[in-house]
Amino acid sequence: MKYYFLSLIIVCFSAILLAAGCGKEKSNNIVSEQKQQQQQQQQQMGIEDEDTTALTPAESFASALCQDILDDDSEVDFESYLIDVVYPKVSGSTKVTLDKVSNSIFLLTYFDSSTEKHMLIQKYYNPQKTEIFFESSETSLSPSKQFLK
Repeated sequence: MKYYFLSLIIVCFSAILLAAGCGKEKSNNIVSEQKQQQQQQQQQMGIEDEDTTALTPAESFASALCQDILDDDSEVDFESYLIDVVYPKVSGSTKVTLDKVSNSIFLLTYFDSSTEKHMLIQKYYNPQKTEIFFESSETSLSPSKQFLK
């Protein structure tokens, strides 16, 4: 009876050790898979960082105004307009800011030879061509004249 009880304890102990050892293999595989996924994500982020550093000055200008100042990255057409039309006019300026007056009106303030200037940019829709387009004009309105009384 002693031997039967002793052999039963040895079998149970061996089964517990075997089960614990198998669990470590699975957890090691999961940990290694997670490390691989993190490395892939870091590599992808590195690629994305390289893409953002390769912006032209005009693209950087439009990106800063739309994404950093307006906090809106959904205005792709507006960014293109800023790159193609507005940037050549204000590229020599020391300070530029952009205010969103409404969903279709923007007020750009910039300094040209230490003179503060303002540009009103309007967003239009052409139903005949089903397209969005922008027009800009110099204005004497400033944010303080327009909104602070």
